[in-house]
Order: sequence, then structure tokens, then C-alpha cells
Amino acid sequence: MAETANTPAPITVDIWTDVVCPWCYVGEARLQEAIKAEGLEDVVQIQAHSFELDPSAPAMAGAEDNIQHLVKKIGRSEDEVRGMEEQIKGLAAEIDMPYVIDRPMANTRAIHRLVQAAATKGQGNELFRTLQGGYFSGEINVFDEDVLVAEAAKVGLSDEEARDALKETSEHEEAVRQDIGRARQLGVTGVPFMLFNHQYAAPGALPLDAYRSALRTLANMNEEEGKTND
Repeated sequence: MAETANTPAPITVDIWTDVVCPWCYVGEARLQEAIKAEGLEDVVQIQAHSFELDPSAPAMAGAEDNIQHLVKKIGRSEDEVRGMEEQIKGLAAEIDMPYVIDRPMANTRAIHRLVQAAATKGQGNELFRTLQGGYFSGEINVFDEDVLVAEAAKVGLSDEEARDALKETSEHEEAVRQDIGRARQLGVTGVPFMLFNHQYAAPGALPLDAYRSALRTLANMNEEEGKTND
């Protein structure tokens, strides 16, 4: 059945992202701002996909300071790393998003499994946004298993389901692998990576105006296609 003026065709946005990725945090917030600015809240459908920002990060139990982690990882001085963090904090402030510079850092694979478990109940995006927002605001320690289980309970996962999802043997590991495998097929090397309507790629955290322009173009394309199908 053709879409009508009252039921516009959806604009899909697949986002490969990680809870601890600062540019994902900024880019996704800009996308949300763009959606609101264009009046497309009921049209855009977002789906988050798993991607590990740093697979080599220590296990959750051995979480370390993010500044020191980056100093070792990229070979910059602490002052340089803090300067980079201050830059991102400024960008977050431009869209009224809280941003704490000093944060824990660890491997996020288990968190992705938990989000995939929530996705089976239709709450994957909701849990991801909560964890990501809480991480960068400093309100949630996403590397504390009990905290993760408590947050998962808010979206309908039982204690047992959540703790099972966090294990390496979890059945949800396969969904994580599939997301990461799809990212490789698309040539994704960093996040955020957005795919609009399954065909238009937008790597990196683009400016707000770029997201608005992309959404406007897609909305117009969908409208023209709808007229053709009437």
C-alpha cells in the first residue's frame, strides 16, 4: 500500500556506536536535534548497532581512568588528552549535553550483549541511550555489573536475564558479532557511522546542519516517491 500524506514513509537511520564513544555521544545528540528541528520525530526510525570503540580496553573489573588509558593508547601527554576532552565537552555544551571529562574506561563487549538482550524486548535503543547518557554525565558507572543489571531491570530484563547477557557465553554474543560483521562489510573503521535509508552513509559526527540537510533531502525524496506510487 502506498504511503499517504498522513502516513509519510519512514526515514531509517542505522547507527553503529559504542556507549563510551564521545564522538558518538555528540553526533547522536546532533542527529536528535536535527530530527526535532525538521519536525520529523514521527518519521525517523533509529536503530543502534553494536561496535566496540576499543576492543583492547581492560576487562570491566579492571576499568581504568579514561585519561590515562588514552595517554597509553595514543601516545599523547595528559595535557594533550585533557585538551581533546575539553574540546568535545565544548561541543557537547553547544547542544546542552552534560559531559564529564574524567570517566572510567574498560571493554564494552558485555554492555553490547546486554543492549542486545534488551533489544529482544524492543528496548535496546532505550537502554543504550540511558547508559550512554549516564556514562557521559557521570551518573552511571557502566562498568559496574550491579548497576547494569539495575538499569536493565527498568526496561524489562530480569536479574537472571541481565546477568546471563553480561557473560561471554551469552546467546546475545552472536547478535553483537553480526552487527560488527556488518560494519566491516560496510567498511566502517570508526564510529559513529550512520546509514540513512539503508544506502546513504554518514561517517563521523557531522555538524547539525549536515544532519538537517540529509533528513530534509530524504523526506523530500520519500514524498516524491509517495506521489509517484499514488
